[in-house]
Formats: sequence, C-alpha cells, structure tokens
Amino acid sequence: MIVHCPHCSTRHVMPEARLSGGSVAISCKTCGHHWTEVETIDVVEVPSRNVPRVIDNGDMPELEARRLAEIAREAERHFREARAKRQRSLRNWAAYAVFFFAPITAALMFPEQVVAAAPVTIKAYQKLGFDVNIYGLELRRIERQHAIVNGTRVLSIKGDIVNVSDDARKLPWLRFALEDDSGKELYSWTLDTSSRPLRAGESTGFTTRVQAPPETSTHLKIRFAKADEIGSNGGS
Repeated sequence: MIVHCPHCSTRHVMPEARLSGGSVAISCKTCGHHWTEVETIDVVEVPSRNVPRVIDNGDMPELEARRLAEIAREAERHFREARAKRQRSLRNWAAYAVFFFAPITAALMFPEQVVAAAPVTIKAYQKLGFDVNIYGLELRRIERQHAIVNGTRVLSIKGDIVNVSDDARKLPWLRFALEDDSGKELYSWTLDTSSRPLRAGESTGFTTRVQAPPETSTHLKIRFAKADEIGSNGGS
C-alpha cells in the first residue's frame, strides 16, 4: 500500500502486513518526519431510515404542570357546585317534609286537641281506628244487673267515671243505648251525673235504672252525650 508523509508528501510503499495490528509508527526517509499510520477502514454506505424525530421539550414540564393544576381546580369547582346543589336539594326536601308531615304528625300525637278544635275530624279518626277521647274521661267497671220489682223487670247499670287527664274536667251527660244482635238501637236515654268537676286522677260513680227494657235487647252501649242528645229519653 502507498502512504504519504504528512510533512513533505513523499510517497512510501509499505506492506499491508505491517498494519495488521491496526497502526504502525513510520519515519519519512526524505525529511525524517515521524507519524503514525492507521489501518484504513472501508466506509459502507447504509441506506437511510426513518429516524424518530427529536422533540424539543423546552418548557413542557412546566406547561404540563399548569395544565394538570387547571384540571384539578376545575374538578374541585364542579365538586363544590354538585355538593352545594345536593345540599340545597336536601334542604328543600326537608322543608317539604316538615311542611307536609308536620300537620299529620301533630294530628297523630294530639288527636284530642284536633277533635276539640274541629269536631268533624272525629269521624276520620274513627275510620283510622283511633278511639279519640276529647273529654279526658274514661268509663270503667261497668256492671249490669236485672231484677224484678213489683212484677216488672228492671235493668240497673252502674260504673265509674275517671279523669285520666292532667287537668280538672267537667262531667258531661252520659248516653245509654240498648241494641239487638243486629246492632239496631231499640232504646236510649241520657243521665246527668250531677257531680262537680273531677280533678286529675279522681273518679266518681254513677247508677241508672230502666223499667221494662226491650226483651230483644242484647247489647249495651254507653258514651258521653252530644249537646242535642241531653235530656232525651225513649226509643230511637
């Protein structure tokens, strides 16, 4: 192979075997310059390929951080708005429930006061199975006795009236009714208990008698009389 002195450009013939080690030290016989000659490497041309484009990130980390922060703020805003909407809805439903159910609750808890203020409501309570006691009084220990007096059958009824309220109560008249097996009323009468008002927890007794009650009467009903029934006595 031919090598050239890099100083004086003198051409020298050198066996290729001397470059078997990759490089060799050479001295120019003309000018005495020393240099190192390396083994020639054949350059092979490689067809071009599609190399991925290098993206210059620049400020991308900062931009991405700002974008994520904005997304987080937007999500938090939507969450607060949704929570406020739910709270408003719950408050509205609570107000509606109070408005709608409060009268019903009061009516169930204080039926006596409701009936006292609006007597017509007692029928609604009765249909619902409520035994509304607007008087604060109860009838207890009711007894019936039959006797023959001077050849006439006499029905005697006695019992107690008890004040179960927390206040003094004036005693209303009592109404008695005799009914047959079908529930038909055969005879009725009223009784003035003629007693002073009863204090809370106090009781008083009553007794009433009927001569020759209907033979077919089998049931007795007693209740407090209405205003238009006071003083009545006779069949219905």
